[in-house]
Amino acid sequence: MKLSQTLLFLVLGAATLPAQTPVPDAPKKKRAPAPAEAGAAPVQVVQSNSLVRVNATSQPYSLHLPWQKESPSGRRGLGVILAGNRVLVTGQMVADATYIELELPEKGQKIPAKVVAVDYEANLALLESEPSERQKAFFAGLKPMAVDSSTRIDDQVDILQTGRVGELIKSELKIGKVMTRRYNVEGSGFLVYEANNIVRSEANSFTLPVVKNGKLVGLLLSYDSKNQVTTILPAPIIEHFLKDVADGSYEGFPSLGMEMQTTLDEQFREYLGLKPDAPGVLISLVMKGGSAEKAGMKKGDILVAINGFAIDSRGDYKDPQFGALSSSHLVRGRAYVGDKAEIKVIREGKEVILSSELTRRKPDDFLVLPYLFDKGPRYVLMGGLLFQELSRPYLDAFGEEQRGGAILRLSRIASHPDKYEEEGRKKLVFLSLVLPTPSTQGYDKLGGQVVNKVNGKEIKDLDDLADAFKNAKDTTHVIELNDFPHILFLDTFNAERDNMRLLDGAYRIGSLKRLE
Repeated sequence: MKLSQTLLFLVLGAATLPAQTPVPDAPKKKRAPAPAEAGAAPVQVVQSNSLVRVNATSQPYSLHLPWQKESPSGRRGLGVILAGNRVLVTGQMVADATYIELELPEKGQKIPAKVVAVDYEANLALLESEPSERQKAFFAGLKPMAVDSSTRIDDQVDILQTGRVGELIKSELKIGKVMTRRYNVEGSGFLVYEANNIVRSEANSFTLPVVKNGKLVGLLLSYDSKNQVTTILPAPIIEHFLKDVADGSYEGFPSLGMEMQTTLDEQFREYLGLKPDAPGVLISLVMKGGSAEKAGMKKGDILVAINGFAIDSRGDYKDPQFGALSSSHLVRGRAYVGDKAEIKVIREGKEVILSSELTRRKPDDFLVLPYLFDKGPRYVLMGGLLFQELSRPYLDAFGEEQRGGAILRLSRIASHPDKYEEEGRKKLVFLSLVLPTPSTQGYDKLGGQVVNKVNGKEIKDLDDLADAFKNAKDTTHVIELNDFPHILFLDTFNAERDNMRLLDGAYRIGSLKRLE
């Protein structure tokens, strides 16, 4: 029997920095905006005085040697000025940034800036500079740009760039598709526009605004020069982000927290008891702590409607603005955290109506961290054994071609963490590296083993591990692993001696642990 393709349904919650002040004159959040009538906005001439260059220096922590940082690198993009002299850019632009500045394209005048709010899943960030006379002078003559969510398929839009001396450069595109896909973080899908045409290459590449009739309709996500396909982060997602920021308490985009399987295959539909023309998709997994679980959804339910919108066998619904669209947008694009969702399912042949208040899971709520920005990985170093909490960035750093052996085993755990969540683990602690010390002789080829217990204490996160080492009752640390060799022994005195040597050694280790 053929099974249809499994479609992962939006399970992550957005990591954010809290907004410090509300956006001036922003509309009240909690309701998705109604699209404007096509052609209602008057034609305006796009001016470069609504754009500023954004320069950022980025320096992330090393994922494999977590006490170190990688070499710094520079990023440049174009930010869009919004009300209150705030500047909109992509979240990717400011990820792991150690310094951010705004620059006037024509004059070259610069001013430092900081992040007010950032959502790495939605790939959006809002910047501002400290109020001062210098800030007033910098923004004098600059004008905020309005956001327009009325874009539809076949609309003409312009990608804006600035040249070397600040001249405005336009690349005209035509919107060809509207769909949902991942932006910058695995497992999180949002609305995107796809457009076709050649986009001229300039230096400002991390953030580029997309406009129509002088209003912002999106930000450039990616450009495939071979196929001349541009992917655009659209205005409805930008509006959602800005409205959520406006009240000073950013909550992020909600999710249902489930996986669903399409029901296109006739044999599969017959197995499920679905009539040939009946709508619905199979719920193959319900995530712990998500909106779907709180609503009472169960694995094996057939999802047929969300908030009155019928869900077809592909998992799509008919959107009034965009046509056939993934049902994920009903939650991630048209609703806010705290909104009520009515979910209709078929369970054992009977129709069941479920109701849930939409929530989101923060990155720290996941057993395996989905992403890690603006901070270093947590770790504990004992006698040359390096322990970390598993994250997807750690696995991604190896690349697909290197995912063999222990890394492949950890990747499988990351994809199916149910067993470990049921055990009550908060994070998955594993032995990631063995440094050469007298204490680690014979252990040098180990790595990738999940830690179960240390000195008899069950390990649910790195805090447990640190406590277990600190409160050792015997002269030997006993480390119990999930895989071969299953048990490691460290002499407590020798391990402490090796710790001191590591702090003074060639590895530039400034601290034996990071638990914040």
